[in-house]
Amino acid sequence: MAWHIFIPDSLLEETSDPKIRTYKVGQIGRAAAIFGVEHIWIYKAGGKDGKFIKFVLEYMETPQYLRKALIPLRKELKHVGVLPPLRTPHHKLKGKPKIGEIREGIVIRKGRRLYADIGLDELAIVEGSGEGRMTFKIVSLKPLKVVPSEPEEYWGYRVHLTRKSLAKTLKKANLNLAIATSRKGEDVRKVNLPPLEGEVGFVFGSPRKGIMEILRDFNEDYPFDLILNTIPNQKTKTVRTEEAVLATLAIFNFIRRD
Repeated sequence: MAWHIFIPDSLLEETSDPKIRTYKVGQIGRAAAIFGVEHIWIYKAGGKDGKFIKFVLEYMETPQYLRKALIPLRKELKHVGVLPPLRTPHHKLKGKPKIGEIREGIVIRKGRRLYADIGLDELAIVEGSGEGRMTFKIVSLKPLKVVPSEPEEYWGYRVHLTRKSLAKTLKKANLNLAIATSRKGEDVRKVNLPPLEGEVGFVFGSPRKGIMEILRDFNEDYPFDLILNTIPNQKTKTVRTEEAVLATLAIFNFIRRD
């Protein structure tokens, strides 16, 4: 099973302070990491911040020791100090390398030889081929050698900026189960939920518009499997998108079986 969340490019439409904007995106990334979301989709909803949201989310997901090599200096980075660290399994501390350890790295070519920066004091010799950012397994300590590998646990999320409307983005994701969140939806406590299997998507609206209103703006419809109120009896007039993401994922985490 893989979890997907869908957020609008208008996520930050009510926020002008650049530090707060960065922090709000950070809350989305942190919630996604806590509950093992593997895909974050940014859909078109009339906003102008899709690229900024994607950039900050990708910055958060990149291990600290790879950021300098992979992420160019940009003005959007000015307030990244407010972002909470993810501390996911692929955000390794330097530590002492171990045989069989999986680490994220970047391939560096020196002549005909390939090396990888995997966040240690020395570069590792790469046995195999590849380029750019990759996942490696340590197979030797003296000398330090790695081979391309697949992670064995949660390894962060991927960010997709589709520049497509919500319905088209959902179709592109090819979900097995699509769940819309809405204050007008069915009380999550009273619904017989289907099995959470395959590709499961949770869809969130913007600060000013709910999901159905966003669909109507683009003359669209989508056959959601469920439309749920995941914060019944809320005592505030509104619930921010980043708050809804955290609350919804927390609820479904209780019934997740994988």
